[in-house]
Amino acid sequence: MKSFLIKNKRNMRVEILDWGCRIVSIRVPDSNGKLIDTVLKYNNITDYKKDKHYLGSTVGRYANRIENGKFNLHDSGIQLSQNESGKNHLHGGFIGFDKKYWNLTSHTENSIEMQILSPAGDEGYPGNLTVGVRYEVSEDNILTIDYHAKADEATLVNITNHSYFNLSDNRDSIDSHEVQVNAEYYTPLSDGHLPVPPYRKKVKNTIYDLTELQPIDTLKEEIGNINYCMDPTDEIKQVAIIKDIESGRRMTISSDYPGIQVYFGNYLSGEFKPFQGMCCEPHYFPNSPNINTYPSALLLPGDHYEHCIKYSFENF
Repeated sequence: MKSFLIKNKRNMRVEILDWGCRIVSIRVPDSNGKLIDTVLKYNNITDYKKDKHYLGSTVGRYANRIENGKFNLHDSGIQLSQNESGKNHLHGGFIGFDKKYWNLTSHTENSIEMQILSPAGDEGYPGNLTVGVRYEVSEDNILTIDYHAKADEATLVNITNHSYFNLSDNRDSIDSHEVQVNAEYYTPLSDGHLPVPPYRKKVKNTIYDLTELQPIDTLKEEIGNINYCMDPTDEIKQVAIIKDIESGRRMTISSDYPGIQVYFGNYLSGEFKPFQGMCCEPHYFPNSPNINTYPSALLLPGDHYEHCIKYSFENF
């Protein structure tokens, strides 16, 4: 495994690992100039080979779940691997993008690009898929992730980053954090984390209403893991805010994806404690290939998959 550093002139520093094209650390200066890591990481880099939590990884071909690993594509039934309890397809399968070495294609002081080829039949997916990921740190302390992909057959693509954020000086808990998600709708989920009818509901007057900043310690167990629906747009716009009251740090997430999965880390284990870090993963909706009212993650030959996530850091 090889790690690569990108940074800006304000000393924001991001470490990227070629195993899983994953974020190992995002260190941002606090108001006194001290570098603070904002994501969970393993103490030993070799532990990423045993990682079960997708820590900081690039997730694909399809982030989130596909029910029973099945979907129809142009009237043909497709069966993907069923790596979640032998039933659903989760985060790309048994050996998804998070469990592969990526090839370095470009590296400058403030940016890095990696690429991978997912061959036809990989975890059951049709078509050869070429995927590129570019990380860039700007001088205003924004980490931008650009995803690009193209395929030679019709296939599914839904790629995101799975970092666990903790902006506080207390690395054992996110209880001092607040969260806001700019979404009027969410996708109701079953106990198995799959969407259920009516497939989209208003957040108003529910525990899922995060349209204003809400304290995480009072809602983390009730919400746990949920997908929010953004207003349809091709523009990159602000979708969520994570704010730590005690340390005075704030992260704003912007994206052009149609949804965002908010996960409070309740299943973290081993080296990590439950609710020690939280994920905000812009992506397509869970099980969207089987729900025709959801935005489509279909990629056709000749088309280009292009999406963007931005993490903006500041002290207040």
